Amino acid sequence: MSRFYANLPNLVIAITESVSGTITASLTDAVAVAIAAPASLTGTVTVQGSLDAGTTFQDIEADNADAALTIGAGNVVHISPFPYDGLSLSSSTTEAAARTFLVSKSFDVR
Repeated sequence: MSRFYANLPNLVIAITESVSGTITASLTDAVAVAIAAPASLTGTVTVQGSLDAGTTFQDIEADNADAALTIGAGNVVHISPFPYDGLSLSSSTTEAAARTFLVSKSFDVR
């Protein structure tokens, strides 16, 4: 078995918005997902996952805790294992500028 890496579409929180677009394609084979935040953020950004192909998004818990997984400005979060088939971000406030988050995945090929 070999492990490969691939970039996914960026997640963008538009200016004066608090929720990003979504990624629902290309996640079914993901073993892990990494999200890199931009250097500046207005609010606290929470990572959300979907288990129903993007119909409903819920906060992903951090390390099996009762706290939501957040990503700080200029930081990267790594989610492994990755059981979700949808991914989104939610800011605690509207963002003062468009915020682009880089997303990538790792996947295995037998």
